[in-house]
Amino acid sequence: MAPRKSATKTEARERARRAAAESMAREQRLLELGEEFFLAVGEAEQIMHSAEQRMAEIRAKAVQDAAKARHAQAQVVAAMKGERAGVAEIGQRLELSAAEVRALLKETSEATLGGAEQSTTGDAQMAGKEAPAAQPEPVSV
Repeated sequence: MAPRKSATKTEARERARRAAAESMAREQRLLELGEEFFLAVGEAEQIMHSAEQRMAEIRAKAVQDAAKARHAQAQVVAAMKGERAGVAEIGQRLELSAAEVRALLKETSEATLGGAEQSTTGDAQMAGKEAPAAQPEPVSV
């Protein structure tokens, strides 16, 4: 006997429903995987942004600490100069070139002048007089 038309139609409808359900389930899985991917992208970007911020903070602190150490070096050189040591002698003792010694001495003189300018009154500056340079504090090494 030949199958009935309604039975064939019902079977075709069921097959179409199964195929559609499989397609919709696959589409749902693909959507979920895409969501996971974009969450991971956002997390990676956040991690990199956070790392960049931390590196900038570390770099700024390193620059600040290096400037303090450079100031301490300049203070030592100024103290040696205060002991009437010559630039060449200071350079020899500290394994620096004469140019480096002069640069360090210039730093201390600029810092001293900067501090003296702030502490002097405007009258002394207007009269063309400079404040006497303060003696650098000795630094123990």
